[in-house]
Amino acid sequence: MELTAHVDEVLHAFEQAGVVDPLEAIEQITSLLDDRASGTSAFRGAKLRSEVVELLDSAPMSDRATQERVYEYLLGKLGAPGTSTAAPTPRHIVSLMVEMTAPTPTDTIIDPTVGTAGFLVAAGDYLRDHHPRIWLDTGLRDHFNNTAFTGVDTDAALCSIARMNLRLHGVQNPEILHRDSLGEEGGAGRYSLVVANPPIGGTRDLAPAAKQLLSVVKTRKTDLLFVAHSLRLLSDGGRAAIIVPDAVLFGTTKAHKDLRRTLVDEHSLEAVVRLPAGVLRPGSHQSAATQSVSILLVRQGAVTRNVWFYDVRADGFTADEKRLPCESSDLPDLLARWQALSSRAAASATGTAQAPGSVPAVSVLAVSVPFVSEAERARTAQSFLVPREEIAEHDYDLTFNRYRVVPAEHVVHRSPNDILIDIARLELQIQQASAALARSLSGQPELMAQPGTWR
Repeated sequence: MELTAHVDEVLHAFEQAGVVDPLEAIEQITSLLDDRASGTSAFRGAKLRSEVVELLDSAPMSDRATQERVYEYLLGKLGAPGTSTAAPTPRHIVSLMVEMTAPTPTDTIIDPTVGTAGFLVAAGDYLRDHHPRIWLDTGLRDHFNNTAFTGVDTDAALCSIARMNLRLHGVQNPEILHRDSLGEEGGAGRYSLVVANPPIGGTRDLAPAAKQLLSVVKTRKTDLLFVAHSLRLLSDGGRAAIIVPDAVLFGTTKAHKDLRRTLVDEHSLEAVVRLPAGVLRPGSHQSAATQSVSILLVRQGAVTRNVWFYDVRADGFTADEKRLPCESSDLPDLLARWQALSSRAAASATGTAQAPGSVPAVSVLAVSVPFVSEAERARTAQSFLVPREEIAEHDYDLTFNRYRVVPAEHVVHRSPNDILIDIARLELQIQQASAALARSLSGQPELMAQPGTWR
């Protein structure tokens, strides 16, 4: 609590000086940290600089882990109502995508819409946790610190923040490029892993330098262009995890269908993970917060055989706008099933036999579940495999509900004879009630019902 109170004091100092947008405040704090490291002086306002330096010096921030927490707390302020930028992708979704792509020590990883570098930071943390041998190998360590991580963004402030965020998480010299990802052809075929949550919606005209993108998909829609760009960045055997609005999965324009055909027929589209509605809340721009989105997992240099569909119905947070933590989450099940499916696919590709009924080791985030082979799961289940040929038959539609089978409700119908008896009983009751009403209106006494009649 004391540490966050210090940070809130720093932000309050910015507000008092008229800097109310957290992005601008974080940019200036980043400039100050760079100033201390490099001797430059990019901080604006001598009085404010002096006050912020004093507040930061009084905070208990001597170790890197604490500095990481402080910076993450600051980044959590982004995306609040009235601010100039969208909130970072929720951390649990970032972790999910990194776990599913499983970065390796030799990967070259890029986020073409890097923002605050949440995906790259998570990938670095994954490598530390799962591949400690990096620090024992000079070549791998040098790769981690200098060439493993690349981010691109059109916002100079976000580029500075992304660079600092990675440095605070132990990446000495990340390549953060201030440029338009869609504006030039650089980087084609260079990266083995793409992880991204591109901005949702919008259209744009491409510069002549990016004409190769139009050979993949002729469109002005940025949703489609970023997917095509991500595919173009992949080296042979490379993989990508990309968040897309669901319109990409079912759009009926020629550009939508061409892109989906490219995903399925010219790459290995391995999975489509449907996320709960509103998963990007809170703090996202309205267009993003109200969109339904999914994660595409794609591999370059292979052919699609089956696409795995998973419907995430609960992600560990409430479905309202507050998005508070709760116990209900499908993510551990998703990860366990994905890792089992991936292990079986790898064993099949290498010809390695897997013991009958055995389940591969899974992430610490996963739980023990009674596995049924995904190929054997019914289409009424929460996940299942769909053959490429069936997807092609449906105009390459990639929505979960296109292939899901809704179980028919078993209804027990009454026999026709029972229904006829009930109808006769109702008709007699109506006749008796009508007769009683007529007598009451004429003043005649009510007659007793005869034996054997229905009342």
